[in-house]
Amino acid sequence: MRALILFFSLISCSNLFAQTTTAPVNTKSPDIMVEEFSLLHQQLMPKVAVADIYYGCHLSEETQYTIEYLITEMDKDVLANKLMACLGDDNIASDKALNFGIKGCFIDQLSALPETEQQASLNKVEQATASLPRSERQKSFTQCVNNQTLKYLSN
Repeated sequence: MRALILFFSLISCSNLFAQTTTAPVNTKSPDIMVEEFSLLHQQLMPKVAVADIYYGCHLSEETQYTIEYLITEMDKDVLANKLMACLGDDNIASDKALNFGIKGCFIDQLSALPETEQQASLNKVEQATASLPRSERQKSFTQCVNNQTLKYLSN
């Protein structure tokens, strides 16, 4: 929670410095702003996780939505239905879905790197996750989705 507060404080400070003298100043208390940000974060995290799993499930397809589109544009119910169709007999709590999610999330997190670095890093992620127990893969996915959610909230 401290990291979230620090992150939000840094964003708030940079926004204040970027404002011109004619821009209105936010009069909300920091506690209210942190609560609002926390609520937005909690609401977006599940959609980000579903988008990652769906993206990972469709990596072999020629035409594919971007992760950004899935998160920011696609209706959450449509996304959930597409994911269920993609997973078939597996459910969202399956190892298969978790592995798809890890791959999708890390692909998005690594997207700013040059192609060769992306692939090398993704190979390392795949090697590391192949040997991890489910509980550790779940922690990794949760942390990745958390970081990814913060990225999309700051855009």
